[in-house]
Amino acid sequence: MIVRLQSRYSLLLLTLLVVLLYWISRSAQLPSRIQDENARSALPDYILEDFSAMRTNRDGVTRHLLSAKRMVHYSDGDVTDLEFPVFFDTEPGKPPLRVDANRARMTADGKDVQLTDNVRILRSASDKRGETIMTTDFLHFFPDEGIARTDRPVVITEANAVVRAIGMEIDNRTQVTRLLSQVKVVHAKAR
Repeated sequence: MIVRLQSRYSLLLLTLLVVLLYWISRSAQLPSRIQDENARSALPDYILEDFSAMRTNRDGVTRHLLSAKRMVHYSDGDVTDLEFPVFFDTEPGKPPLRVDANRARMTADGKDVQLTDNVRILRSASDKRGETIMTTDFLHFFPDEGIARTDRPVVITEANAVVRAIGMEIDNRTQVTRLLSQVKVVHAKAR
């Protein structure tokens, strides 16, 4: 009977040892496989340096221009990172809108752009008003719609006024800029 108990304990101990070794082997392999998949997905599909691109409407009229110092496209998520991007929105009959920043992330179709770090919006002068410069640290831009939004602090500089606010929405088609909160205006006297 004692021999039977010893053989059962030995068999049980051997089984536990095999299960433990198998578990350790699988645990050691999983992180390396996950790391390999993450490394593969983090690799860019292509990189462009000092490039320009143009989008036209159906009549062949230029609607948007995009240039950047560097563009890196990733198939994982189908996103594009841009360094020092410059966007021009050239809506017919409207003053051109220029948007630039240090960095941007753009969806594959180019319809959704998130700009960060030293974002600057320049609305050219028109018959009705002078040049307007808007600065912020983040801007969500929809080029096809001519709409830009931020929920961050913004400074708007015009010929005779400086406006500070938190949050802004721009509609370049209607030429309406809406400030969301904490609006402060410093208006210079005309000389």
